Amino acid sequence: MNTVLVGLLYILTMSSAFAAKKFEIDNTDTIPMTSQFNQQSYELYVRLPKGYNKSNKAYPLVLINDTSYSIATASGILHLIEGRDIEEVVVVGISYSIGTDKLFSRTRDYTPTYAPKETGGHSLAAQKVSGQADNYVQFISKQVLPLVFDRYRINQNRKTFVGHSYGGLLGTYILLTTPTLFESYILGSPSYWYDDKVIFNIESKYAEKNQSLPAEVFVYAGGNEGIIQRDLHKFVEVLKSRQYKEFKLSSKIIPNTSHFSVFALLLTEGLIGLYGK
Repeated sequence: MNTVLVGLLYILTMSSAFAAKKFEIDNTDTIPMTSQFNQQSYELYVRLPKGYNKSNKAYPLVLINDTSYSIATASGILHLIEGRDIEEVVVVGISYSIGTDKLFSRTRDYTPTYAPKETGGHSLAAQKVSGQADNYVQFISKQVLPLVFDRYRINQNRKTFVGHSYGGLLGTYILLTTPTLFESYILGSPSYWYDDKVIFNIESKYAEKNQSLPAEVFVYAGGNEGIIQRDLHKFVEVLKSRQYKEFKLSSKIIPNTSHFSVFALLLTEGLIGLYGK
């Protein structure tokens, strides 16, 4: 009997020792936050560079959204190129709102206008919460960035916004409404089709009152993205025609890539373009 008990205890002990654990990205902090502007709860995922704890320097900041895929992708890319092809950076990812369907969360937070009849989005149900980007931008400006600046050594003059798809639309909206919030942007496959191409109207209103656009922008689309590629080309031509002062723009179509496969490539190219050694 004692032998059986000892055997069972051994099995239980070994089972506990080999129990599955959640995978964690190295050098990453998780910080819960609640927005004062839409009362939604989020998590920040802060990835520090390898040399962060061995130096006293201030690092460039790369802020990224759509963290269900982007933070892991960015971490993998940086693991390979950081300190080799580019200088070290701090990455901050903002999760979708906690307890909300991610498609509703990104529709609410990343779209600039309320468009309940937009059929190109995730669903008509999601569109019912669309158009709340202003609240999200305020959250970034008034809460996220001050907290990150307070807790980490950040070069506040070198901040980059990364956005893909709806996130690219959001980044363009930030560029045209609060252009000094970030110094640079990496925008991929932006949804310029949204709400009857409303972003073109937003840019036109900006151009009526401004002659400068102080930012450096890298914008991309996949070679297999028909409508997105065409809208991107038109938008780039509009921006070039303005001849904004203090504005640098690079655009590229990455061949043989779809809306989904293009992200890792454009993020790599954008980071090298901005922070390459």
